[in-house]
Amino acid sequence: MRIGFRPGQVRPRGIVLDLVCLFYILAGGKLVFYWTGSDVPRTIQSLADRSLVSRLWSLPVTRLLLRKSEHCVAAPWLVNELESIGCTAENFPVPTPTEGFESASELSLGSWPDQFTVLSYVPDHNYQNYCGDEIVELATRMPHVRFRVMGGDGDWCKKKPDNLEFLGWTDALEEYRRCVVLLRAVRHDALGGTVREALLCGRYVLYTYPHECAELLPDPDVYTSFVAVTEERLMELLELYQAGQLRVNKQGYEWVRANLSEKVLAINLANRWFETRHE
Repeated sequence: MRIGFRPGQVRPRGIVLDLVCLFYILAGGKLVFYWTGSDVPRTIQSLADRSLVSRLWSLPVTRLLLRKSEHCVAAPWLVNELESIGCTAENFPVPTPTEGFESASELSLGSWPDQFTVLSYVPDHNYQNYCGDEIVELATRMPHVRFRVMGGDGDWCKKKPDNLEFLGWTDALEEYRRCVVLLRAVRHDALGGTVREALLCGRYVLYTYPHECAELLPDPDVYTSFVAVTEERLMELLELYQAGQLRVNKQGYEWVRANLSEKVLAINLANRWFETRHE
């Protein structure tokens, strides 16, 4: 299984991996690509490249590997994206560690932190994709709400409002406990791990992709009202929180445990592997 590393890259590691995969397929092996998110649009973009290097190496290698392999994806919308380049894929989330979140969450599912806090994930190297500028604007428009951002130090942020804090890499479980809402605002995504983890902690989730027990936000590249709509929903949750009427999101916790927990996904993976071996 080849996970999250797109074919046709003209750099030493990519060329070596592609050669290994080509020899593996020619020897009769069954290669499975597991697509995790940004590798899909980048592959689509690379297939449109008509440069000399691309025509000599990237295009033929990519087309051959895609045609001779099977494909799994981490989120259902990636199935449609791969169909645009002729690849039939199966949506099949692989297990990631969640037992720590499940056991710890059981102890604190009945309580909220003392302050209404919005948590987000924004890596510095890709802050545009993770709506970094929009989150800064939200924090500026809502000075009475605390915003905390995991995954980066915010070096790209030129005017940081006082109610916005960049945490870098930190203890995610503790940050979920300190927040009321997880804001997963992203332009392109697979199934965000923070969504699964936040729901396991009983938090409310606002997400730019459809997901069970999360509220769908508009596409930030299509709707100019993205920030205003997100602010309005955060205000609604804040008012419920301040009135003592906001209940912990136990529905989200129970749904993830039943459908996307580490144990459930591991069993699904084992069953699928067994089926494949006997086809």
